[in-house]
Amino acid sequence: MPSLNAVIAAAKSTAQKQGLDLIGFVAGWQGVLEGRYIDLNQLTVDPRRGGTILKSSRVNIARVEKGAEKALSNLEKTWVKGLIVIGGDDTLSSSFHLPTFPQMLIAKTIDNDVGRFPLDNKELNPDDVLNYFTLGYPSAAEKIVSYVDFKEGLRTTAYSHERIVVVESMGMHAGWLALASGLGHPDFIIVPEFPLRYEALLEKIIKKYEKQRHLIIVVAEGAKWEDGSYVHAVRDEDEVINHPRFGGAAEVLKNRLKKDLEGRFDTRNINSVNPSYLYRCGAPNCLDRTMAGKLGREAVLLLDRGLDEPNFLGIQKERKSFGVKHYRLAEFQAIENLHRFVDQRFYDPDKFSITETGRSYLENLKEERGGNEIR
Repeated sequence: MPSLNAVIAAAKSTAQKQGLDLIGFVAGWQGVLEGRYIDLNQLTVDPRRGGTILKSSRVNIARVEKGAEKALSNLEKTWVKGLIVIGGDDTLSSSFHLPTFPQMLIAKTIDNDVGRFPLDNKELNPDDVLNYFTLGYPSAAEKIVSYVDFKEGLRTTAYSHERIVVVESMGMHAGWLALASGLGHPDFIIVPEFPLRYEALLEKIIKKYEKQRHLIIVVAEGAKWEDGSYVHAVRDEDEVINHPRFGGAAEVLKNRLKKDLEGRFDTRNINSVNPSYLYRCGAPNCLDRTMAGKLGREAVLLLDRGLDEPNFLGIQKERKSFGVKHYRLAEFQAIENLHRFVDQRFYDPDKFSITETGRSYLENLKEERGGNEIR
């Protein structure tokens, strides 16, 4: 989970400059419900360290009996005047159940699925984008590119051993991380938003393998077959957030390819790789760290200014860098209205590949002050 500590570090520094006390609830909303917190003014927070010193949990206060009431009661008991809520879809969704409590929401998820792109524009105008990217996405995108490219990734062994390598990316419902692999030039990309037309893919695999004798295929964990069923998912009835458990799509696709390509070539050289949580671990890259600092600082300043309702802090593309813009959370009404998915401007379902618009979008995720692009 890159960037969380960087947000906390910036919020702490800004709070101290403003003469404010800053506490951190342990394990997110679970800590709010239990009244467990620590004094962040007494801790050293390294913005370059991944993960989070506050730890995390999977709690949806809407599914806890009188969850909103308990949360508000504990916030009142601890004299909290405002919350900074950092997380993905599941974490941010709980904020909608405290509509009158001052909060600053910061989207942090490698899935990049919180925000909006204009729906009626074929061309992508950065000025019209609400939250250009989510914290953690640039770091994870950089990783998946390195996993598949020819410089240091799986392409090297795929080429030398004439392998077909199926690489799994995270992304339950949105394929942004799989899409990011496009900058590492995989041969095919499969995202959840577009059902996998397996026979069409198989035909392309056969033709391309015969030509270049190796392939890299990236499949998102939440990919679906044409009948709407997941390539691989396990329903967990005890799941607090109420969605299936994913992981294994690459293995399932590999096994099906082995069966259908038997006799054409040595199917022992069809392999699957699932980096899984490697996408989420480690330090944030420079862009993630820089934007985490800006968001953490802005969140404290807005609360100190006296904003008395929940706001969503979005990352805004500027000429040569990125800035922060805030929006009233009431404008969105529910977290579903901040869901963002890959569409045909970014992904070509016939070629199973990233489009030029998608490539252009990702190439904007550069390190600030003229640093390196995601490779």
